[in-house]
Amino acid sequence: MAKHYGAMVIATASPGKHEVVRALGADHVLDSRGGDLAAKVLRLTGGAGADLVLESVGGATLQASLAATKRVTGRVVVYGVAGGEAAITNWDLVYQHQIHLIGLNIGTLIQAAPQIFGEVMGQLFGLLAAGVLGPGQPTIYELADGPKALAELEARATIGKLALLP
Repeated sequence: MAKHYGAMVIATASPGKHEVVRALGADHVLDSRGGDLAAKVLRLTGGAGADLVLESVGGATLQASLAATKRVTGRVVVYGVAGGEAAITNWDLVYQHQIHLIGLNIGTLIQAAPQIFGEVMGQLFGLLAAGVLGPGQPTIYELADGPKALAELEARATIGKLALLP
């Protein structure tokens, strides 16, 4: 979607997933386990930083996301904590990062601002209908293979969504 709207897309992924991420429209794919992601993003953006960072990992990754974001006008939207919780202080926001930090929970968005959720979903369905986006196809596991699916998730060996079916 970001590519469709004219953005330069910088993504992170483990090396085995780089081609998939490029095929989805990323201009640059960085090794998610590589060192100093913020410095790499700053280099790719000519020192400016990213206008928008979508942060789903949390934990230590949050600090890299904050450091990679454009000062004053940049936004970090945190919508997951797969890597664990991360603390940020008022001092960090006032003196170190000076960015907009937004927490997003889709359930809360639906309840608190259903009109915004409806508008976003309308745009999303319009992009699907126009062929700009394609529906994702999950990797399907039999329910009995649930432990295998979890092991592959932990090993970061999966790409996209997983579905367990009876």
